[in-house]
Amino acid sequence: MHAGSLASVLTLLGVVTALSYQDAAVTQCCSQLAAQLPNTTFSRDVSNSSIYYKTKTSFWSATEWLNPTCVFLPARTADVEIAVSIFTANECPFAIRGGGHSAIRAAANIDDGILVSMKIIKDITFSNDIATVSVGAGLTWAEVYEATEARGYMVVAGRFGTVGTGLVLGAGFSYLNNRHGLGADNVAGHNVILANGTTVFANATHYSDLHWALKGGGNNFGVVSHYELVLYPSYGCFGGRFTYPHSSIEAVKKAIYEYHVKTAIEDKDVHVLPTYVFADNTTYGYTPVVSNRNVTSLPESLRAWSEIPHTNETLKLRKYGNLANELVAGFPDGQSHYTFTVYPDQAFFSELFDLWEKFCVSMAHIGGFNGLHTVTPITPHAIAEGIRRGHNALGIGQAKPNTTLSVFYLGIIFNNGADSEEVFPAWEIFVRTLQVRASVLGILFPYIMMNYSDHNQQVLQSYGERNVKRLQTVQRRYGPSLVFQRLVTGGQKLQL
Repeated sequence: MHAGSLASVLTLLGVVTALSYQDAAVTQCCSQLAAQLPNTTFSRDVSNSSIYYKTKTSFWSATEWLNPTCVFLPARTADVEIAVSIFTANECPFAIRGGGHSAIRAAANIDDGILVSMKIIKDITFSNDIATVSVGAGLTWAEVYEATEARGYMVVAGRFGTVGTGLVLGAGFSYLNNRHGLGADNVAGHNVILANGTTVFANATHYSDLHWALKGGGNNFGVVSHYELVLYPSYGCFGGRFTYPHSSIEAVKKAIYEYHVKTAIEDKDVHVLPTYVFADNTTYGYTPVVSNRNVTSLPESLRAWSEIPHTNETLKLRKYGNLANELVAGFPDGQSHYTFTVYPDQAFFSELFDLWEKFCVSMAHIGGFNGLHTVTPITPHAIAEGIRRGHNALGIGQAKPNTTLSVFYLGIIFNNGADSEEVFPAWEIFVRTLQVRASVLGILFPYIMMNYSDHNQQVLQSYGERNVKRLQTVQRRYGPSLVFQRLVTGGQKLQL
């Protein structure tokens, strides 16, 4: 998307940063940062080659291209402590960028405030017993995998190499979900800077309530500088992606449903990301298929995917980092996305695809219009792993016993902001119609995955009243001045 087209897109999205700050306090905060931490703070300028410009536009979705008063690049936890203390003392609004992979405007950037980009904090430290690894918040998963796989280990984290560590503050789909649960459940500890500028390490035994809240609670509690992740022995994987022509779609539909209700449950050492792509007025299947074993062919549980007629496949024995980088190359950057969760239903899966394709065809005249449709299972075992590891805040433990949850992701991208007046209203009606349809069928589950959410979806409320009240209690315990609600206004916010 062209930067000049952003204004009309953002207006149609119906989102604005909660407040527009143009007062002396923000300038004062930028000045104090520059004085106390030289070479970390970069003021607004008009150059398109400056550190300021490159930082403020370094995002997966152009909806995050905003105009902070200054950008701040901390190099260590102590820098973040100083910054948060300054922001709190002067009431300066700020935003926190990890990997910059959100499509929600102002989730990780800000107009007329301070953008805190964690991209320099990239240290990686293995525990003495190689049970866990501490990773800096500025790392991408490709960088993490390069380090862990060099030692023969893997973490439960993102499937795409360019995604950042903030994934695990939402939920976190991974190649290892069916065996070990969600990414958030495999964070052994969070190093988090609180509103008062102090740092605590929250885990199962210390600040355990905060540790629980950060497993799904997003940016409502502090700035996480490091994540301590559980390590699992790994010898790589056998996997790649299949490309299916439109003529194979009906067979793909059947395989997707079988994966959700049978394969992912019975074979915990496989992962499939069932995906449809609409591009150039054509729909095709584009599905990563992975065996988490040191093998040279797909196991019997995944053979159906290779038996469906396909035009291309990239299967091979490889490291996860290699696969994560390959998948990035195959998917376009995002602009807007939406998610909801259902109990798997074969007829609904098929109906949703048909409606999604019909919507995409209706937008084919829009320049650069692409559509993306995925549906990923959270199996009963994955849910149980979250409970076993001390629970998370997501509320998915309330699902029907022994029943998979199916999480839909629907995304769109197009070139010209002027087309937003046609695309976004129709998109909003379309995605809400799907959710209503699922509700009428009695298969809708309330959970909304933060990582995939749209700006107007009530993610935290979807976790259930009990969890919301507990999150509010934690928030008031560690941030009674509500800094991460009042000054960090972007993203999915906890109701006061």
